[in-house]
Amino acid sequence: MEENEVISYYDNIAQEYDTSRFANSYGDFIHRQEIAFFDTYVGKEQQEHQLDLGCGTGRFLEYASYGIDPSVEMIAIAQKKHPEKQFQVASGEATGFENDTFKKIYSFHVMMHLDEKTLKNILVETHRILEPKGKFLFDFPSKKRRELLGYKAANWHGATSYDLSDIQELSKELFTIRYSRGFLFLPIHKLPVQIRPWFHRVDQLLCKSFLKSFSSYITIILEKK
Repeated sequence: MEENEVISYYDNIAQEYDTSRFANSYGDFIHRQEIAFFDTYVGKEQQEHQLDLGCGTGRFLEYASYGIDPSVEMIAIAQKKHPEKQFQVASGEATGFENDTFKKIYSFHVMMHLDEKTLKNILVETHRILEPKGKFLFDFPSKKRRELLGYKAANWHGATSYDLSDIQELSKELFTIRYSRGFLFLPIHKLPVQIRPWFHRVDQLLCKSFLKSFSSYITIILEKK
């Protein structure tokens, strides 16, 4: 996977990204879970000290005053939606911010595309620009879920998965794991569209239970050491 390939992919789909990914019952199911998490663990009260790393078209920019993304086209759409925010076209490995700038950094639907080396570089960079005890929140596909189902990625898109133990090993010198939970436990895409909303609460409960590591995605909160 080459960085230019990823950037080109998102530049090309930027115009239809919101519609194709989230303007349907499946996308809405995921969005509702994620927004509930953001309301609880990110919040909007201190958004001037919060960064959306890999902000894309700005779906979560109500929770931060700053957004970065390597895709020019995705940033352009985010700017139209959130003209009051501050944006940079930048990589998560080299953000350009000063040390100890943010209280919270979040990055959703990003790590799933990146290899372990890139994730490690992002962990180093977020540690640098976070205040002491600052939080880094991100999600990644569950390795246990993929192994259970025998899932194999066709290409770089969404190809990377991790266990909590993997993240702990990668981040142990920089961060402490403070919280984790799952997203999307049930195979919602296989259920009839009309009944999908009925399973939202059940899915939420399963994603927070002892079975959470078998959810489709795991979300983690790291605290800077």
